[in-house]
Amino acid sequence: MAIQGAVRLVFLNSHHRLYLWHIMKKVPEKLGGLNEYKAIKKILKRITYEVVDIHDFEDTYLKMMAEFNIDKNEWLNSLFKIRDRWAPIYVKGIFWVGMSATQRSESVNAFFDGYVGPTTSLKQFVEQYDNALKSKIEKENKADFASFNSCFPLITDCYFEKQLQEAYTNEIFKLFQDELRGMIYCNLTLNGSHGAVCSIQVSDIVKGKECVLRKQVVYNVYYNEEEFDIKCSCQLFEFKGIICRLICKVFLEKNVKDIPSRYILSRWRKNIKRMHTYVLNCYDDPQTSEEKQRYNKLCSHFTKAAEFGAESNDKYIFLMKCVDEVRSKGRPPSKRKKSKVEEIIIRNKKKKAQTKGHVAQDDHCTQESVVLGLTMWMEKLTRFWGSQGFVF
Repeated sequence: MAIQGAVRLVFLNSHHRLYLWHIMKKVPEKLGGLNEYKAIKKILKRITYEVVDIHDFEDTYLKMMAEFNIDKNEWLNSLFKIRDRWAPIYVKGIFWVGMSATQRSESVNAFFDGYVGPTTSLKQFVEQYDNALKSKIEKENKADFASFNSCFPLITDCYFEKQLQEAYTNEIFKLFQDELRGMIYCNLTLNGSHGAVCSIQVSDIVKGKECVLRKQVVYNVYYNEEEFDIKCSCQLFEFKGIICRLICKVFLEKNVKDIPSRYILSRWRKNIKRMHTYVLNCYDDPQTSEEKQRYNKLCSHFTKAAEFGAESNDKYIFLMKCVDEVRSKGRPPSKRKKSKVEEIIIRNKKKKAQTKGHVAQDDHCTQESVVLGLTMWMEKLTRFWGSQGFVF
């Protein structure tokens, strides 16, 4: 909890999740002595992993405690108070790249696997860390080469599958194809419309363990045909950054040929340049590091600009305005005025209960607007620095 408080002070927009696996592992220890333990455990697992609505989670949780007369149980009460930090229904509206706390821990362990151990000295750790990083970059380069020179075959005749085959890396495209395969289990029902926004009910067959059909789940999709804006209550895009089978089904029914660029995150594109690859390393080939050298020189110059801007409040305000102008070009939806779809969703949620919705983060920024913004910014900086007698 102390770490959580410190992180919130430093990283104001951070989100903190608790380790769900640890919580569920404690269930036998905390509730095993209750007479109706098996029934309680079954309900707790169902509302944790299966509910698709926050109100259903809260209502079922409280009814469970009242029905089995465990409303005085300290552990269950403490979990309910911090439910927004561990229950999947609360955290899926935030972009976590689809990762669970377990996967994050495993990925860190895998990074050092084979390079460090209990007897590794500090000197050896520094050397082995460099080797581990080199191996990581080599694997990324191989994956990039594979994505540019080969691709998975199409499984449908959808125009947008071809679009994403050309845009996504192979690994991400493979995940997207899993969603396309799931479209066969989806059925659409038009609920109504609010102007250009139509509300669509989509039923999906959710699979349990060992591919046994479990039950039918109904989600709501809101689609604005004029703005090409779409939201699904499953929130897979918000959580993972990949459009879900439900949205794919709606796009298919609406004969959408090209998915709007804001739903194709830059981090999943095969042509994106990862920022950490600009950092010079001791094992870089001097013949192939010209781009990295240019990057480092630019960083050096902008550091000088930052130092200059910190000298007085007037200079600071001017430079910050320039930065804000650049950042305002191609801003993500979370920073713009809410779309009609988002307004309708929020309005419907307020009618049901006073709960706040999460707005999807979209890190897409068009190249043209960035170039224009940078040009304007550099012109202003050049005039300003020249008037102050500042030369790089």
